[in-house]
Amino acid sequence: MKRWLETRKLARKGEIRSVGKFSLMVRRFCRNKAAVASLVFILLLILIAVFADVLTPYDYDAQNLSEKLRQPSAAHWFGTDDFGRDILTRVFVGTRVSLLVSILAVGISTVFALVIGSIAGYFGGAVDNVIMRITDIFMALPGMLFAMTVSAALGTGIWNTAIALGFTSIAPIVRQVRASILLLKDQEFIEASKAFGSGNTVIIVRHVIPNAFAPLIVQIALRLGDTIMAISGLSFLGLGVQPPTPEWGNMVSVGKDYMSEFLPLILFPGIFVILTMLAFNLLGDGMRDAMDPRMKR
Repeated sequence: MKRWLETRKLARKGEIRSVGKFSLMVRRFCRNKAAVASLVFILLLILIAVFADVLTPYDYDAQNLSEKLRQPSAAHWFGTDDFGRDILTRVFVGTRVSLLVSILAVGISTVFALVIGSIAGYFGGAVDNVIMRITDIFMALPGMLFAMTVSAALGTGIWNTAIALGFTSIAPIVRQVRASILLLKDQEFIEASKAFGSGNTVIIVRHVIPNAFAPLIVQIALRLGDTIMAISGLSFLGLGVQPPTPEWGNMVSVGKDYMSEFLPLILFPGIFVILTMLAFNLLGDGMRDAMDPRMKR
């Protein structure tokens, strides 16, 4: 009974210490005004993506050729495009498409990277060597060129674009996961799990991957920003999401033909691309500084 009470006291101390570290991390994050503003902006984008259909009175694909290329007004805040469609509505629906593809792409790369990086770091030796050399090959390839190649092979569309961009991000995340595993695999809780007879699969799934995931949060935030730009780039080149589905990149692609006579068609989706990428990068920097203030530049 005495030993059980001592164990409970230690557990409670550990919980209190964890809560204290978390609250300290939140306070450090809140002191970073740029990161907080970025978080607010991203939450606003999520709300726009969820409620895009009810935020404007227009359908994103409703054409009215008599109203085409109209300048911003009270009826159309961002103006209308070359088919008379409301640009604000298409930008809002494009927010949903861009965020969805970005989350899918980063989710795909993270899941594969966690599995591959955990295997490489945990087992080491020849397995680690083979995986790392393959990873080096993929990291040597230009990311955008690789994404264009995969997208051209798979075809266009939301899912194919997400898969193409997801596979281009696996290699750098694998290296980070492997580095985290190398620090974890000799820890006492791993040795204790082995002593209790847990197999390698159980240890990797229950202990290694969950503990390696925390350092990835910052990387995921940064990857989301980079992926937003990559999605727009692929769609701009005609290899990503195709019209009439609105996506910021294909809207900019259409707008480039009207730059000299009608700037809003390229201006507003371009602003959303830049601000979203900047917000995710500032959020990632803020999270990194909050988690480890020694990394602050």
